[in-house]
Amino acid sequence: MMKIISQKMKHRQKHKKTKKIQSNYKIKINKERSFTKNNNYKTKRNIQLKKLNCSPKPKDEINKFSCYTNRTIYKLRDFWNARHPDSKINTNNPKEIHNQLSEYLKNVCNKESCWLKQTNAFGKLSSDMNDSFAPESPSEWKKNPNEWLSSIDILKVMKQYEKAYKCFEFIGPSPIDFDTKKLYGECVWEELCNFNLEQQIKNKKTKIGIIFNTDPHNKPGQHWISMFINIKKKRIFFFDSTGEAPSKEILNFVNRIIEQGTKMTPKITFKFDSNEGIEHQYGNTECGIYSLFFIVHMLEDKLTEHYLKTHILKDEYMTKFRKIYFNESL
Repeated sequence: MMKIISQKMKHRQKHKKTKKIQSNYKIKINKERSFTKNNNYKTKRNIQLKKLNCSPKPKDEINKFSCYTNRTIYKLRDFWNARHPDSKINTNNPKEIHNQLSEYLKNVCNKESCWLKQTNAFGKLSSDMNDSFAPESPSEWKKNPNEWLSSIDILKVMKQYEKAYKCFEFIGPSPIDFDTKKLYGECVWEELCNFNLEQQIKNKKTKIGIIFNTDPHNKPGQHWISMFINIKKKRIFFFDSTGEAPSKEILNFVNRIIEQGTKMTPKITFKFDSNEGIEHQYGNTECGIYSLFFIVHMLEDKLTEHYLKTHILKDEYMTKFRKIYFNESL
């Protein structure tokens, strides 16, 4: 898999402090009444679980008290009840179920993700329950907190956003020579080489995020760059954290999309823009996080093209998102 290699950075002037874009990702676990074995209220502090970063979810599935959705909480209750008929959880209130499970498992688990490992308590659980949480960071990050992101790291995050936002399609991470024909005429990256705007619309995809590496497929990887297509707004924006101009491969791809748009009925006239000349990244480690940040915030309508062209998002700020898009351990 591709990894980013370090880049030579020129001496640069210091920039003025810029506004921070606020993101509200933390889980709040409140103090409430807990329950005894027989489901009677007990006046004591609620079991405090270690806070974890949740995976993204549709708005109507988010719980303030848990990374689990109501559907998953009900499943956990049912699995528990099947194995513990003498200690059944009889409530249908998701928060009360969560409180009781926290109480029952307090001696073996100090975080929600631990519940999924308790086969004695629940039996074998479906692997998709692990998607309740943001991915676990690679072990290499323990030695080097600023380790470059691999294509696998990026894909783990983006796939969770695809699942949470039905209108969103992620493509990549792709090498820059995605149009190159390999043996038997297959492209390096078929999804880009054969990108079909009309088909995306038929599939009800209105927001498309793409991450590229500036190295071709036969090299180890150098620098992550990204693009976001908003079909409803008729906008295509290219983002390079170092402020470089889009390459000929990127421009060719953009022109194909624009041409496809003009042939649609009704016609879609896309406007293309980039942050060319506006440099955000000054170190050589965070381009992967910059790319994730760009796509996630454009997807959630928390970021504008104007902001990216008028404000500098510093490396130090980006580093904080490592602890948002990933969990140190699960």
